[in-house]
Amino acid sequence: MFSHPAMAAYFEPPVFSPGVPQRELRNRMGLMTHAGKAGIIPQAEWDALSSPQAKILNEDDPKTLFEVLDDVPVEPGRLGGESDVKLHYSIELWQKAKGINRGRSVLACSLAHLVAMRTLVEDGYDFILEDNVRAPITKPDGDDIGADGRIYCECAERIWRAKEASEECETATQEKCHLRYYGWLGSRPNLEFVMNVHSPKMQFTRKEEGDDTQSVFPFPIESDIQDYLGQGDSLSISATEGEIREKVDNTKSKKMTKPGGSPIWGAFAYWVSTEGYNAIIKSLQNDVGAYLWKGKRMRCYQVKPIDKVIPRRITASFSVTRKNQDGRKHIHVTTHPAFFRAPMLTSQIHSQWDSEFCRSSEYQMNQCNQDVCEDGQQGWCHLWLTRDESDIVEHRANHGNWLTLTELAEVRATQSSS
Repeated sequence: MFSHPAMAAYFEPPVFSPGVPQRELRNRMGLMTHAGKAGIIPQAEWDALSSPQAKILNEDDPKTLFEVLDDVPVEPGRLGGESDVKLHYSIELWQKAKGINRGRSVLACSLAHLVAMRTLVEDGYDFILEDNVRAPITKPDGDDIGADGRIYCECAERIWRAKEASEECETATQEKCHLRYYGWLGSRPNLEFVMNVHSPKMQFTRKEEGDDTQSVFPFPIESDIQDYLGQGDSLSISATEGEIREKVDNTKSKKMTKPGGSPIWGAFAYWVSTEGYNAIIKSLQNDVGAYLWKGKRMRCYQVKPIDKVIPRRITASFSVTRKNQDGRKHIHVTTHPAFFRAPMLTSQIHSQWDSEFCRSSEYQMNQCNQDVCEDGQQGWCHLWLTRDESDIVEHRANHGNWLTLTELAEVRATQSSS
């Protein structure tokens, strides 16, 4: 994607941050190694666990690994149960994480993001991208030459405008941005709430806006939806009305449901400040329960996904009081995303929602002044896509249903044999 002429003209080649193989989190040393690289283990404990003595103990008998912590004091002031805070952080982490089963892939994703954030703040990169993003390349009108005669890149323009709006907001409010979203998503009902209610009401009004309607708005929280629904209002959005007429796969998708839960989610395109990163790490070091939790009737601990951990830790760290959530003002969300989730790129965590991600992305692209493409492609034609993804989008436009990559291969095989 970044080798496309429009992208290469404005972006340096991306640097890849290593992933975390979930199988390596099954044993003590594997989990401690990746948690240490992610920065969540207190320094004194990490120094002991990464020492030659720890390596020897692990090779002789992995169950004796934590003996290296015998002379290391337990970090005071941690949050958690009475029995938990008496343990070393590393031991509590292992006891809660060793039985997470299916949640191990979520934990691996979270640790990989924390490693990427450390690289971003230490080496001065501009933003973090997951490998499931696609960028808008061309203008909605199809013109690939800008006003200055240079090749045009919609993605770069949206990033600059978002950054300018965010910095202008900082100057006007004297409140620094610590987390900025260049890409985000949500369920269709939540997108309707955010884009038609929350954003118009809360977004920063730029002084010299002109024809540019792009700005930023504070991160929405669940209470925003609850307050809105409590007013007895309803979203005046229909799947069959308006300038954009969305195709639907079945009768159930025509029934609009109320917004609820986390208004937006995703961590596929964002920037975090040094202060924001440090606040996240400090918060996680202080409380294993910030990302590993278990209800009273649950057998195993569950892992909070990173797209919930990051904004919640930032909000809590920069709020006036613990109950007050005004810290979300330090999180800026762009009104016009510069990156969108790739169509039907199989999720490693929740693939059952892949088609719903696509429907939400279509709605988001169209609401962001991304003109509908010809042949019913709903804005996808403006994104950089692989050949497989282009064929999937074309099949959707022609037949009304989304195909996985496996199903696409089966359709191709059928077509070639007929």
